[in-house]
Amino acid sequence: MGPWQYLPNPWRQALMDLPRDRSATLEEIRFRIGRPVFLYGTGWQMPLSHPDAPGSVSPAEIERVIEVLVEHSLYARVDELRQGYITLPGGHRVGIAARAVVDGRRVVTVRQITGLNMRIGRAVKGPGEHLVHLLADRSVEDGSWLLVSPPRAGKTTLLRDVVRILSDRGRRVVVIDERSEVAGFGGAGVFGHDLGAHTDVLDGWPKAEGIEAAIRTLGPDVIAVDELGEGRDLEAVWQARHSGVDVLATVHARSLDELKARPAYQPLLARDGFRAAVVLSARPVPGTLRELWTSWDVT
Repeated sequence: MGPWQYLPNPWRQALMDLPRDRSATLEEIRFRIGRPVFLYGTGWQMPLSHPDAPGSVSPAEIERVIEVLVEHSLYARVDELRQGYITLPGGHRVGIAARAVVDGRRVVTVRQITGLNMRIGRAVKGPGEHLVHLLADRSVEDGSWLLVSPPRAGKTTLLRDVVRILSDRGRRVVVIDERSEVAGFGGAGVFGHDLGAHTDVLDGWPKAEGIEAAIRTLGPDVIAVDELGEGRDLEAVWQARHSGVDVLATVHARSLDELKARPAYQPLLARDGFRAAVVLSARPVPGTLRELWTSWDVT
């Protein structure tokens, strides 16, 4: 069942009544005050129309949706809210458009929420096999790989699938799942996505701390992490590489040239850093391979 199970009616029922071809390709559900709820799918978008649903979203309805999503415990989710999102069981993330409450330069919470973007997380099997075979053809069958794309282009979906493939081939993988999106933690030790037979998950750990803990305690062959930043994140990647652990990671960028222009990433795109980098595009569909680089290309 989709993440709309966490919404109150009439929105839940309206989404459950969608035609199968729409629900199967639905990517985002967006609530904006004063506007209709809009649905965005692979190659399509449309307003959500249902006899029981109002034509536009009111401030009171936004508040009701939020209350249901956080199970009437907004205070318990303050750490997520100040980063602009809420994570739902199953790896679905709800982005929040709101007014920031700032202490100095630090966002401490948000208020006056005006919009919600429910992004649907799905495990798609198949795209990882293509990448693994493509890299094998270029003599890159293991090592550290970097998956690069702008938002909504399929890098997290590809990360999940590659983790599953490497794990089912016997490699011991530890996933650092800071936002509970990769594994889709659902409570009681249950994960919403198949990450393979030899995978452990550090759920909710900040990336740098999680990488360090995995190296110390879990003996991984591969550490997988979504949405690398800079600073401590990259220091932890170097720590893993110097410990003999491969790193499978994603990062936001539109091209390899853009990534290579960032001084912090330049040393990693060398023989002792990442052995391969792949750039994904959302066109014509998310997950489209746009560029492929390997360390053999370094001159």
